[in-house]
Amino acid sequence: MKFRVNRSKLLTELLPMQGIVERRTTIPVLAHLLLNVKGDQLRLAATDLDVSLTSWTDAEVVSEGAIAVQARKFMEIVRSLVGEDVDLALEDEKRLLISAGPSRFKINGLSADDFPTLPEVSEDNKVELPFTELKAMIGKVIFAVSTEESRFQLNGALLQMKSGALEMVATDGHRLALVENASSIDESSEGVLVPRKALQELLRFDDEGNVVFLRGEHHLCFKLGRRELICRILEGTFPDYERVISKANDQKAVFERKALYEAVQRVALLTGDRARAVRFSFASNQLTISAANPDLGEAVEEVVCEYGGEELRLGVNPDYMSQFLAAVGTEKVRLELKDENTQCIGYPVDGEDQRYLCVIMPMRI
Repeated sequence: MKFRVNRSKLLTELLPMQGIVERRTTIPVLAHLLLNVKGDQLRLAATDLDVSLTSWTDAEVVSEGAIAVQARKFMEIVRSLVGEDVDLALEDEKRLLISAGPSRFKINGLSADDFPTLPEVSEDNKVELPFTELKAMIGKVIFAVSTEESRFQLNGALLQMKSGALEMVATDGHRLALVENASSIDESSEGVLVPRKALQELLRFDDEGNVVFLRGEHHLCFKLGRRELICRILEGTFPDYERVISKANDQKAVFERKALYEAVQRVALLTGDRARAVRFSFASNQLTISAANPDLGEAVEEVVCEYGGEELRLGVNPDYMSQFLAAVGTEKVRLELKDENTQCIGYPVDGEDQRYLCVIMPMRI
């Protein structure tokens, strides 16, 4: 194997690979990238066995071949080089020579045969979606995906394709985020659970245009430009989320989003690491946010709002509220409430989405 590649183009394709590679693993090859030179391309691949990413870049190829190299160190070397082009060649089956300008490196690798076989997904049922819209939808729900490994069916977001609409929902049992947008999809299909890591990696992509979505028996595939992300479908039954969303919240408060976000952030400074809770006290056209911590002290802040309902108080996790306010993207937001024991539901005011909401369960203070 011997070839030359443009350094900046190689770096562009290497960057997304870093999120896929397993850095702490008992299987050494999962900390490696597969470099495979074929035709006039350098093809790159990374996998943790659940999520895989492949990509390619143009290359001036003298001879074909393949090797698996330690991902982090290879990235550091390429990033440190000077010059426009990088020359790479195999010294033997498990050693790669890297040359650029005055620099010469020899790094040990693994045989390409040791790299896992990557899954393939049939193109029988493909759907094209505008990537910027899909990416925006992911950003509006990913904060609600559970990080508790024991609740594996909540470790991803439910992607639901309906006739004329695309919906994405995530919950960790304490909050729920749902976004729905109009789509050119003709037929409805059964919802599928997309794992959190795949969602995180899609957020790193900066391409435009359409993403090709493929669904196989056990895997999902997202094709965008040169990149192909394949992930294992999460097994399990997602909760009946429509039943979770209260329809009886008749008290409404409208806020300037930025003012509410900043106030919540400030008062949260006086909450403890374990007891993350602030009190929302609603009165006529005013919200008082407060926190008390016996070890730290107290914080109180008043925020103007449009509210004409009864006085009520409820405990809220400030992180949950802040993440919704950061994701919603509108100048104004509306909170719908009922009492101290009922969920708070956040909505955008005049948002672009066909439907967006965030359910936040109350806390006892």
